[in-house]
Amino acid sequence: MLFYFPTDELMSIQEAVGIVLLILLLETSFGCLLYVLSPGGMELETILVGTVMMVGVVGGLSITLYFLFKKYAHERTLRVAMLTLSPDEQRVLKEILARKEVRQDDLRRIVDMSKSKLSAVVNSLERKGAIHKLRYHKTNILRITKEFSG
Repeated sequence: MLFYFPTDELMSIQEAVGIVLLILLLETSFGCLLYVLSPGGMELETILVGTVMMVGVVGGLSITLYFLFKKYAHERTLRVAMLTLSPDEQRVLKEILARKEVRQDDLRRIVDMSKSKLSAVVNSLERKGAIHKLRYHKTNILRITKEFSG
């Protein structure tokens, strides 16, 4: 496969939840320390409410940043991958991306290419791991691979 998508390097949702739980533990420990060390100045309820609010804010930010980064990383990788394609491959891939799935004979009419030229472009995209080609009667169904669909 020609394209490399670093999906394994992105933080998983389990790791994000683990970080939020670690923050909860640290905030709770800090709250308990404040309660023990403050001579009657802070009530337990105030410390608990502050701890829950901090964990909520940090957790919400962590999860939001996780999803934003994941989307940005995929879009950036897709743009870089598109730069390595020929103009014909880019045009065909954009049409398949817009439809998620298309029959090859329908795509030929959309992009206005000969059967042989489109077949060569489709085979090249399949070799590069951008699309899957599934036989369907006398034509093929073309689908974007998981790496390209996000």
